[in-house]
Amino acid sequence: MAYRRFKLASLNEKLGILSKTMTFIDKKLPIFKPSQLFLETLAENEYEQLATEKAKSEFIISPLLKELHRQNRDKFTCFSGYEFNVDATLELKGYCDFLLSAEANSPFINSPVFCLVEAKKSEIEAEFGQCGAEMYAAQLFNLRHDKPQKLIYGCVTNGFSWAFLKLADNNLTIDPNYIPLTFTEPHKVLAVLQWIVAQYSTRN
Repeated sequence: MAYRRFKLASLNEKLGILSKTMTFIDKKLPIFKPSQLFLETLAENEYEQLATEKAKSEFIISPLLKELHRQNRDKFTCFSGYEFNVDATLELKGYCDFLLSAEANSPFINSPVFCLVEAKKSEIEAEFGQCGAEMYAAQLFNLRHDKPQKLIYGCVTNGFSWAFLKLADNNLTIDPNYIPLTFTEPHKVLAVLQWIVAQYSTRN
């Protein structure tokens, strides 16, 4: 579980990644209209016990990413809980909660990988280093498979607060405007994720 050992300071020390806080999410995003199926599922899940990271991942994050995929079936594949060993010498190995690859309907992780999502029980700031390490691993993975990407996106969430990150070369940007989610208002988070998918599609 080497990714889990990374903090923002060790990203800089071991990988040369510089971190900064700056707004990068577009403020005028198109409205995302969730399906009735998703809204009903989320409403039902409000009554589940959500005290653990696994529960939040299963009842909030996974259904939300499934809804994103439902409306973008030909754009990406979402992998949940897969091992992503990229470079053991750099300690870039371990499991990712959710990984998005632009290779649609792929049975295995294929390049280009463009977004990582990490689920956490409560506080999310302490896990920016882990997500940043996974994003850097995705950057290397894409490069080594001849599909380099200018930007890699990431997200750390406890289900109700979503922090978004962006990696360009060796510069990690953390947007300080965390996006809230409630059981009746998941639209804003979905709009940001849809924006990421659209940004990626535009670059390719």
